[in-house]
Amino acid sequence: MIGVAFAHLSLNLFDDYFDYKNAQQGDRGALEREGFRARTVKCPDLQNGTVTPKQWLLACIIFGLIACAFGLPILIIRGIRILFIVLAVAVIGIFYSAPPLKLGYHGLGEIIIGLIFGPALGIGMSIAAAGEFHASEVFLSSAIGVLVVNILYVHSVMDYAADQKAGKKTLAWLVGPKKEELVEETVAEGEEPKKKADGRYVALGIINFLPYLLVIAGIIFARVSAQYIICILALPWTVALYVSMWMFKINPFGPVEKKWWYGSFPLWDQIVENKIDWFMLRWYLAQNISTVFSILCILSAIIDMMVKMMSL
Repeated sequence: MIGVAFAHLSLNLFDDYFDYKNAQQGDRGALEREGFRARTVKCPDLQNGTVTPKQWLLACIIFGLIACAFGLPILIIRGIRILFIVLAVAVIGIFYSAPPLKLGYHGLGEIIIGLIFGPALGIGMSIAAAGEFHASEVFLSSAIGVLVVNILYVHSVMDYAADQKAGKKTLAWLVGPKKEELVEETVAEGEEPKKKADGRYVALGIINFLPYLLVIAGIIFARVSAQYIICILALPWTVALYVSMWMFKINPFGPVEKKWWYGSFPLWDQIVENKIDWFMLRWYLAQNISTVFSILCILSAIIDMMVKMMSL
């Protein structure tokens, strides 16, 4: 777990480093002056000179080496299989933003993150802990991976216009209209024009509710314990986010309401003061869904273990 945490830190900082070097992070201030509302500047410490690119790169490398140090005993104990997973994650993680591939700039970023924080992490942790993995881990870890994708996807839907202006191609760009306005279909004279379905919100529905379908499918087809059905209890948060995102589609920067059961919203007063509550409420809610779902998975595993012990 510690190794994975440091690997995450390293790859996150590598992403910011290469975004900065690629000059693709987007000048949010300039975008807002042109009428594009966006959340905030990315990697501000690099942009304002608080940290130099060399210092930032050094931090990336140090965190990566710490992750390797914690992973080495696992490699010795579990064998070469774990190394293949680590190398694959390292390559696609670094080339998420690094040239020449820059995978995250071609609409593949969310898919890559979903693979890293879903099946790769679930299978890798299972091999590290138990020396093997089963189909049940694939279903459950894929559900977690989709929830992580949802955090990024909600972000990209709300920053759609700003990302287009900055030249950043996200999954929302891949599935959505290439202009901010929906393209109207050509119709015969006298007929009412119909707007094409917006692929961004079709994908939003799939991504939001797919984790629950994966858990149910795992219970039916992959010997996932029936106790994991309690993950369905995270649905109210998912429905709240989905409805809120549709409200964003209708009125992007309209008022939002933070309800007590949504979970933790750090620095909310400052967020409201800076007038980015329209963004942060939905982004925090997407993160909190992942947290609630994961806690329910842990609770399900504990109940499953207790049931099996009582049956001995």
